[in-house]
Amino acid sequence: MDIERLSKSQTILLTLLISFVTSIATGIVTVSLMEQAPPSISQSVNRIVERTVERVVPSGQSAATVVTREKTIVVKESDLISEAVAQTTPSIVRLYTSNSETPVLMGLGIVLDASGSIASDTEAMGDSADAIVEFQDGSHVRAFVTARDRDSNLVFMQSATTTTEGKPLVAKPAVIGAGSANLGQTVIALVNKSRVRIAQGIITDIIPRKSSGSSPLSDIIETNIPGESVMPGGVLINTDGEIIGISTSASRMQSAGSFMSSSALIKRSLPADKPAQ
Repeated sequence: MDIERLSKSQTILLTLLISFVTSIATGIVTVSLMEQAPPSISQSVNRIVERTVERVVPSGQSAATVVTREKTIVVKESDLISEAVAQTTPSIVRLYTSNSETPVLMGLGIVLDASGSIASDTEAMGDSADAIVEFQDGSHVRAFVTARDRDSNLVFMQSATTTTEGKPLVAKPAVIGAGSANLGQTVIALVNKSRVRIAQGIITDIIPRKSSGSSPLSDIIETNIPGESVMPGGVLINTDGEIIGISTSASRMQSAGSFMSSSALIKRSLPADKPAQ
């Protein structure tokens, strides 16, 4: 076939055919490269479409013309994680022993309300009836055990109204996201023994627990987060900054990287031990 002898219509059709074949080949190559990319490199990207509605009224006309403009904003998953960590960090506290001159870190806790109610792992507290709580701003307050949930191995404490420095307690409650865990969902574990650190992973399984009583038990969220990155009372959050799990001895019996579902945190009718005196 002599290209120089093609008519104008034939040239246009040939150009369209070449463009079509090229686009298909490009798509195949792109999909193949994405499938071969390591999970740590390939991150999901959310696209948000903003609609801007403008009313234009030409001079001398009474009718308004509505013009809709669309703008696509690309939000990277890394940005969502950074925002989620910044939102949740002020609600995570460290628990120290209160009966020694050299306090020992026992585990982490979650601030549940503005009055300073705190939830943690019973294994972190052990038989202790109180603890010294360190907030992210460096302030310290004494907290007393009020209840223990034997099913989820959660311990609940109430902070004093003033800090050990004699200042009013300022507590920022965490956002609890009940029922927001899904398989394959990106999650972040907060680990802050001395400073804030994170471990990223995905939810690999949601394990229901059978109850012998009338009330259902909270599920266990299994992740691929390494167990050495998880502390007693450590929290699991989603990219919206919601706490969806907490590490307890009951969840770690499943695996070191598993967490008790946050539904256990919002149950107010708990089978409680007698409050500590």
